[in-house]
Formats: sequence, C-alpha cells, structure tokens
Amino acid sequence: MDMSSAEARDHLRQAIEDEIKALEEHTYASKRRRNALVPISQLPPETLSMIFSFLFPPLLVCDGKARYLPLLRVTHVCHQWREIALNYSYLWNCINPTMLSPAAIAEMLVRAKTAPLHFEARITYRNDEKLDVCERELEAHISRIRHLGLSGRFQTVLGRLVSPAPSLESLTLLDISPRSFIPDSLFNGTFPKLTSLRLKCCDISWKSPLLKGLRTLQILRPSARSRPTLEDWLDALNEMPQLETLNLYSSSPVVPVDDPFVPKPRHTVTLPYLTRFKITSSAKSCALALAHLVLPALTSLHVSAESQDEKADDIRLVIPYVTRNAHGPQDMAPLQSILFNGTKRRAEIIAWTVPDADVEVQDPITLLGAAVSARVVFSATSDISWRDDTDTEVFDAMLTHLPLNAISTLSVHDSTRLSEKFWLHHAPRLDTLKQARLAPTAVRAFREMLELDAPPSLPPRLPQLTKLALVGFPLTALKAYHLRDMLVKRAEQGAPFEVLDLRTCVAAERAIQLLAEIVDNVQGPVEVLKRGDPAFFNWKGGVGFFDKDDNEDGYPEGYDSWYGSIKWNKDSSADRESGWVPHSPCSPGWSPPSPVYYPTSPVFPALSPVWTVWPHSSPDYSPTSPIP
Repeated sequence: MDMSSAEARDHLRQAIEDEIKALEEHTYASKRRRNALVPISQLPPETLSMIFSFLFPPLLVCDGKARYLPLLRVTHVCHQWREIALNYSYLWNCINPTMLSPAAIAEMLVRAKTAPLHFEARITYRNDEKLDVCERELEAHISRIRHLGLSGRFQTVLGRLVSPAPSLESLTLLDISPRSFIPDSLFNGTFPKLTSLRLKCCDISWKSPLLKGLRTLQILRPSARSRPTLEDWLDALNEMPQLETLNLYSSSPVVPVDDPFVPKPRHTVTLPYLTRFKITSSAKSCALALAHLVLPALTSLHVSAESQDEKADDIRLVIPYVTRNAHGPQDMAPLQSILFNGTKRRAEIIAWTVPDADVEVQDPITLLGAAVSARVVFSATSDISWRDDTDTEVFDAMLTHLPLNAISTLSVHDSTRLSEKFWLHHAPRLDTLKQARLAPTAVRAFREMLELDAPPSLPPRLPQLTKLALVGFPLTALKAYHLRDMLVKRAEQGAPFEVLDLRTCVAAERAIQLLAEIVDNVQGPVEVLKRGDPAFFNWKGGVGFFDKDDNEDGYPEGYDSWYGSIKWNKDSSADRESGWVPHSPCSPGWSPPSPVYYPTSPVFPALSPVWTVWPHSSPDYSPTSPIP
C-alpha cells in the first residue's frame, strides 16, 4: 500500500485502532471470566445487593456528599458488581437534595425506578436555593416517599406540604426552625401507612392527626407551651393501641412544682404492645405518666427523674411506679445482674435479665453501652446536692420492691455509699449472689456486713458469694488487714471466697501476698507500688496496731471516682510529710488516658472530652444533658 497519501495513512490508522479495540474487548472479557472464578463472585446477585445496602449510613448523620461515596465505589470494583448495583433500585432510592445536584437527583430517580423513596435533608443555615429545590422535589415525589427526614430550617416548607402522602411510613423532624407547631394540615392529614414519628425540638399538638395509629413515637425536648394536659395525652395514647416504642423527653403532662402529691388516676390507658418506654422529666411528672399507664408487654423501661427537692421526696413518689413496671410475667428471664451508681446529686440503678451484664461495665463509656440492653434503668438526678445518704435511701426504696431472688452479679460504681444497714436489710433476698464488684466508697460497709454472724440456724449471709472484685481500691496496709480478717471470718462461716480480683487496685506486693494466704485465686494488679505513701507500706502486724481507720469510708486524699481527679499534688502538706508521693495511684510515670469522656446519664448521655489533666472537681458534677 502506498503510504505517501493521507487517505492511505488514515485507513491504516483506523485498522490499527479497530485491532486495539478488539484486543481491549477481548482483554475485558478475559478479566470478567477470571473474576468469575473468585469465590465472592459465586454469591447470588440478591445476596450481593443486600451486602451493598449495608454500606450506607442514614443521611441525616452523614455530612456532605461522603454518604454517596461507598455507593459509587461499589460500581467501580468490577463489571459484575456494577451491573448488580445499577440494577438494584433500592440502592438508589435515598435522595438528599441538599447533597446532590439536580442532574444527580434525576439520575438517582431513574436508577431507583419505581422503588419507594427515602427523602432526607438537613439545612442548618439560610439557603433559599436549597430550600426551593427540596420543596420542588418533595411536592413532585411525595406520593412515592416512604421515609421522610428533615432537619433545620424547614418550617415554611412544612406549611406548604398539603398533598397526601399515601406511602409515608416514617417521619423524622429534628430541630425544625423557626420553631412553631407542626401544622395539622401537613399532607392534608392523609398518611394511612404512617407508623413511626420522631420529633426533636419540634412542637406538636397532642390532638394532631399525626398522633394516630403509630407503632413508634419519640418526642424530645419540645417547648414548654406544647406540654400536653393529662386528658389530651391520654386521649392521644388511646389513638395508638399498636404502640411498641415510646420515648418522651420533657414532653409528658406536667405536675406543678408546688403540688406535693401526684393525682390519683381516675382512668388509665392500656398499651398492650408497648415493649420499650423511655421517659425523662421531673420526678412528679414521671410518676404522673406511669401512674396512668398499664403496660403488660413492657420489657425495657428507662426512667430519668429530675428531683426538685433537697430531700428527694419527689423521687420517692415515682419509685413505686418504676418498680411495678421493672419486671413482670411477660419477661422470659428474671433480673440477674444489677448496678448502682450514685453521688450527692445522682442515684442510678440498672438491672438486666442476663447474668454478668454489670461485669462488662468498666468505665463510663461501657456503662453507656450496657444500659441500652438493660431491663430497667432508673436515674434520679438533682441540680442541688441532696442531704447525706439520700442516694442510699433511693437505692433502698428501689431494692425493697425489686425481685432479687435470681441476682447473681452486683456492681457498685462511682462514689456510691451503701450503709451496713442497707446490706443487712437486703442480704436475705440476695442469696443467689455469686459475684460483687465494689467501688472504694462501698467496700467498708459491705465488708463489715459479711463479718457479722448470721442469726442462729440460718446460713451465712450471701452464701453463694465466691468472687469479690475491688475496683480502683487503694489497698493500704490497714485496709489489707481489714480485708484479710473478713476473708478469714467468711472461711470460718463456711462460705469462703474463691476469687479475689484486685487487678485495678493500688497496692504494694505485701498486700497481695497477705491476701493470697487466705484466698487461692488472688488476681493482683500488673504493677504494684514500690515506694510512696507510708500508708501502703507501714505493716504493723494487724488491725489492732493502728490508731484509727485511714479514711476507709471513701477515697484517700488524691483519689476520686471515675469522673474526677486521680492525681496527687506533689506540693500538698500530706505529700511533704511523707517525703514523696507518686503522681498517680498506679506508678510514678503513669498518666490518665486522653481523652476521657463523661456521660451524665446512661439514658440521655452527653459526652464531653476531659483531656490529660483531669479537673479536680466534685464527683457530684454533672453537665447539662442534651438529647442524644
């Protein structure tokens, strides 16, 4: 061929291009066949589609376009994955106009085909253009929307959504501003499939047509003006006989602060399918709500009662209603583990129907997680310090009415103080207790109770208790002697301990050796003190050689609970007298982890970081608890 002409060169170039294209197509086909040999390629398309669907978090908790990146990456892995993803309409039915361009929205709708839509959007600042886009898309597709979630400046949009929503099953409205009542004209009152309503910082009338036929209802922190009357609240609940989950934060009927009593119920509402109930309000308002409800299927109760009385008399009003609903014939198992957590401004009791649930709680973060699965969580808090022993009285009132006959593990956390009288009162009903975990402030009274002989002809107290764990306990010489004497007494009573867990304690090696002479299995700390405060090293021969107890009721100087300081000040007078004191209770070079998080309550937590220097604050300190 004559290559001198331009036509000949173009013809040859096209032939080469065609050859390259054919080779590429052959290569692609070979790669697809090779990929088909990979084990994951043997999964059915339906299974891969289901796996892909787990990649994506809810839109309202994901910022920017990052939520859609996993979806796009799946389509670029291989030909098979791309074909499966593009043909699975439910991967493309989540629309957020504030994150997508109009062209992207159009393409998503094409790929979603006829699948019901999840429509979610968040606008936290004024943006008229985004609002207009959202309003247009909502009005155009409201008949297809199954799940709708809006957050931010959408009040004007809600006022114009008057078309029926025949497919709507779930509605979530968070922090809608400017705040006003959700209009009764929303969706023209037509949403026959709506079963889930979640509101936060939104106002709604309890006569709203939205509050009918629901299975899930959550109303968190509305304004005070939208708190319902008792009659309106009960009437609304009567319209929701299928309700399964109810979460109310400052949204139940109010009892006036100056009213010393909770009105006796003239009639009650039965919710036969309600299994999970959370309520946060003043103690009297919690009592009022619980007094008017009959909950035969309840398996999870979380009550956060805010006390407005320095003697916590209002807390005592709610306790009978909490314990009445804490366990019942609907439960498949009895209460088997329990945890106490108290200060001068807080008393929390958590109980589970599974064994060892309290044992998993090692710090505030694990407490937060463990409370989710609890059968009952009762949290009593106050903005003012209660008088001494009020938290113990709250615990005593709760335990008096709880079924304890199957409790096998028990934990006492933070700076909880439970008296010897408390333990003597409840020990007879804790005869199945096998393990106890105690914070430092709870050790002395518990030990003294165990040392007492039971009445004649009766077995020793807590006869099945074989494991004792002391959490963060400063095991000074005197405390070690006291503990040894108790262990000896238990052996004499015929109920010896088999395991003594001191792994988180502060102790010298001599203390561990002393106790190992009595208990076969003593689990000591990884690091023992080598020098420091003489209280850990002054071995005088026994309890009788000491003049007085060294603050055995609580933490020695420099020790605090989970939530406060664990630091000793080198310049303090106590330090100067002893010559040298370690910076921390564990070892001279030890420092607390960074950061540490503080929860105000396992029911409505607020996590705020506390960095490497821990504040030397009171263990009663509790910041304002926001909505989770």
